[in-house]
Amino acid sequence: MAGGIGESARSRLQNSSYFAHRDIGCAYQDRVLTLWGRLPSYYLKQMAQAMVAEVEGVATIVNQIEVMPPAQRARMGRGEGR
Repeated sequence: MAGGIGESARSRLQNSSYFAHRDIGCAYQDRVLTLWGRLPSYYLKQMAQAMVAEVEGVATIVNQIEVMPPAQRARMGRGEGR
């Protein structure tokens, strides 16, 4: 059952019209769904959380998604900002 709930949440993110959501990871255990990854805005972070909140069986969401604007991510990729 737990695998089905986690898979359902993952499917919602993968099928999102927001392409950035497709890179978000999630894990489900003991009615807690944890999200992680990086998104370019707080809006997309909240949208990801709202999408998986509707999955039956999820009681708590731990949203560990980092908000990192695209320009900042590009700089970090070149070794800066560390």
